[in-house]
Amino acid sequence: MKLSVEFTFAAAHRLMKYQGPCYHLHGHNYTLFVTVAGAVNKESGMVMDFHQLEQLVQTEVLSVVDHRYLNDFIETPTAEEISLFIWKKLKPKLPELEEIKLYEMPGYFVTLTAKDMEQYHT
Repeated sequence: MKLSVEFTFAAAHRLMKYQGPCYHLHGHNYTLFVTVAGAVNKESGMVMDFHQLEQLVQTEVLSVVDHRYLNDFIETPTAEEISLFIWKKLKPKLPELEEIKLYEMPGYFVTLTAKDMEQYHT
């Protein structure tokens, strides 16, 4: 079964290798979905405690990216690269991580799955 929690954060970035409007400094109000997968624990009746997942994402990700200039720690902060950054922050502490979905704005998002990550060997 899969369990997801939705988060929001605001951040600025600039795509210096892109010849278009995103070359210039700008920001987004991102929406992030973090999904874990696993069996339902017979004792708790849960895949994972929602609050536990929320706390982990707050500590490992949101405290780093919220209201920050993403270029300070991600060379090319596209939605794809931000998703990879988030995955690498969470996976060591969240082996059940199954999927990251990151919206830059309504209707524009990337999805990164555990299967996708097999190609990166990280």
